[in-house]
Amino acid sequence: MVKPTRRRLTPEARRLEIIEAAERLLQAHGPHVRVEDVVREAGVAKGTFFLYFPSWDDLLETVRKRLVSEFDTTHPEPAEVEGPIDWPNLVETQAAAFIDFTLSRRNIGETIFHSEFAERRPLADNGVQRLGAVIRAGQAAGAFGPVDPDPTARLLFAAIHDAADAVAGGAHRETVISALQVLLRRALAPIPREEHP
Repeated sequence: MVKPTRRRLTPEARRLEIIEAAERLLQAHGPHVRVEDVVREAGVAKGTFFLYFPSWDDLLETVRKRLVSEFDTTHPEPAEVEGPIDWPNLVETQAAAFIDFTLSRRNIGETIFHSEFAERRPLADNGVQRLGAVIRAGQAAGAFGPVDPDPTARLLFAAIHDAADAVAGGAHRETVISALQVLLRRALAPIPREEHP
């Protein structure tokens, strides 16, 4: 029997092949995936895996960075040069997008955000920082009230994350998102100016 020849790939292409194999398996099986599964899926030797990723955590960190980058690329923050921004609507739209994105990658998310790996290698609060930046920009535009952006972003991101968990647990998506939108608007609403007679 003739053994099939391995495709010759550049190191970058081989590394990507391993990453994409891991992403497919993590999406299908979540935290139960191991190095052996990934090398079998990618069709590479275990030694090849460790040539590119010194540890399993290094691979998971790479997958996590790609996931965060994918969301940031798919849902970029707008710039004022594109026209006036409806800041409350932006926050609500981004929150709904985060929920849908999280649900579409639920098993990967469980592995890289809610596992022992996440405890060993905590992620800098990318979502919180992003939301804080939006709050600051909205305040500068006069669309949001004088809240402290950092703790407010942390609390609101926790609510958004919990909303995603609720929908994943079977709650009606539209009902949860509608309640979340009310919460976001109220938390960030500007203080009304006092009317003088």
